[in-house]
Amino acid sequence: MINKHFNFMNIAKILLLASVLNLVSPLLAQQVLKPEQAFPVSVSYQAGSILISHDVQEGYYLYKDKISYASTNQNIRLNKIELPAGRAHFDEFFGSTEIYRDSMLVKIPLIIIEQDLVENSFILEIKLQGCADIGLCYPPQTWQREVFLNQTNLNQSNQIEIESESEQYKLGNLISEGNVFLVFITFLGAGFLLAFTPCHLPTIPILSGIIIGQSGTTNTLKSLSLSLTYVAGMAITYSTAGIVAAIAGQQIQALFRLPLFLIAMAILFSILGLGMLGRYNIQMPGLLMNKFNSILAQQKGGTFLGVLTLGILSALLVTACVAPPLVATLMVIGESGNIFRGILALSSLSLGLGIPLILIGVSAGRWLPKTGDWLNTVKEVFGFVMFGLAIWILNPLVPFETINILWSILIIFAGIYFGGTKIYQNFKNNKKRREIYLGFVVILIGFSMLTNQFIGIKKENTNQNLSTNKDALFNKILSVQDLDENLRMASIDNKITLLYFTADWCVSCRQLERETFTDKDLISLLEEINTIKADVSMNSQEDKALMKKFGIFGPPTMLIFSTSGKEQNSLRKIGVTEAEELLADLYKLRDKQAMVSGGSL
Repeated sequence: MINKHFNFMNIAKILLLASVLNLVSPLLAQQVLKPEQAFPVSVSYQAGSILISHDVQEGYYLYKDKISYASTNQNIRLNKIELPAGRAHFDEFFGSTEIYRDSMLVKIPLIIIEQDLVENSFILEIKLQGCADIGLCYPPQTWQREVFLNQTNLNQSNQIEIESESEQYKLGNLISEGNVFLVFITFLGAGFLLAFTPCHLPTIPILSGIIIGQSGTTNTLKSLSLSLTYVAGMAITYSTAGIVAAIAGQQIQALFRLPLFLIAMAILFSILGLGMLGRYNIQMPGLLMNKFNSILAQQKGGTFLGVLTLGILSALLVTACVAPPLVATLMVIGESGNIFRGILALSSLSLGLGIPLILIGVSAGRWLPKTGDWLNTVKEVFGFVMFGLAIWILNPLVPFETINILWSILIIFAGIYFGGTKIYQNFKNNKKRREIYLGFVVILIGFSMLTNQFIGIKKENTNQNLSTNKDALFNKILSVQDLDENLRMASIDNKITLLYFTADWCVSCRQLERETFTDKDLISLLEEINTIKADVSMNSQEDKALMKKFGIFGPPTMLIFSTSGKEQNSLRKIGVTEAEELLADLYKLRDKQAMVSGGSL
């Protein structure tokens, strides 16, 4: 009997303990680590390399593509960085990516530029970004660690590497440590492809005839020199445009984030895309065209100065022809504000455009590919690229589902355009059947994406609440001063306050806005209380001050304040929160405040 009583008492205690743990576990789950605690990093030096150790805590993960390292010492460079393989991970908004959940070690060999100038240590800059499993995403982090060097090992281990890599890195420093070289190759290839578009191709025999025909000689060296001079003239025109865009970009970078500007640019790219599909002609007004032609006719093609002038003015003539990629280039340059990058990118574009002219100058036309339908195809492909750019530009403004639908429609129409429309014209032509079949494959891919998109949308998100304007539910604050003033006014109006921290790069925020803030009952309640939003996408000093004030490490986080402006710490929400849970806490606080004030809120 005693034994039964003992067992019963033990079971009762266990059940009581489980109940207590069940009650406090949500509170424990809300205690998130600081980013330095969640993703501790240590750095050491060994035999000519630095060893970077990442110790990712349980319940947290790092994005592989958000990790980068850089040396702040000009005499110490990092060799090729190879991160270990991560775990496959799928984000609903970021797509397929790789993450790290466990400890990992990264080994990076060092390259010494000037041995005599190297000190005993240098600062390593580490950039990373990660999330917690509960749905919290940290802002991008930039940390610095001091790396202490062993000079003896440094001299011995890096000597061979200096000999094999220093020349490459000296060249890389001239083009901004290698990345600019990729820009050079990209724009060189784009210029070369654009040189064979139908609107630009007719200028090749005309201008090459002026360059070579009026020179009075078939000397290959002089023909090459004149061709290069002509291309240099084109480079001057485009480089000037790049400098202007870069200088303006340093002052108007904020313009590229304005919704109206993004919409206008999307429309512009769509119009340019239609032009490249032949729906209308992209050209200068006739008056300007005639004026330029008269100036060109007065130039002597056989002189270097004349050819240089021809290159400068002809670049203006074909600018309208290459307008879509040129506009895209100037947008990128203007946003970065890098004058050197602008000069290099557009010089590379003009060099690519000039490659056929250089070939003509050397070979009298023997090396150039023959004209044909493929030239029109190149132009049409660029047209669909313009449509793709228009969709990409709208990405920050349009819901994820709509972007997917637009991509699906674009792929379907591309398949119809390049394959489906040829059925009625060329189905009996065996050479065209391959294009027709390829077009249908593209159409099927597009329909598959479209079907998956609609199937993937949850039923509860297909109602009218999906179109609710979340921005209308929240007033935006930009600083601690804005918050204090807002809370003061809410106190006067006797209203409780909900403060929502969000960011453009926050995956869980999009889920929260799509699933929680579309609830009808929650929307009704939010309209009654004071709701404010802090967008910390830029991670500016004001954003950091707001998060530091409340000890917040990243969005999504929701804070609830009483009518007196005091935060209710027990009601803080971190990560994705169900509408029912948020409603219950808001109702509880509202009713409690109403009882205290002796009225209704």
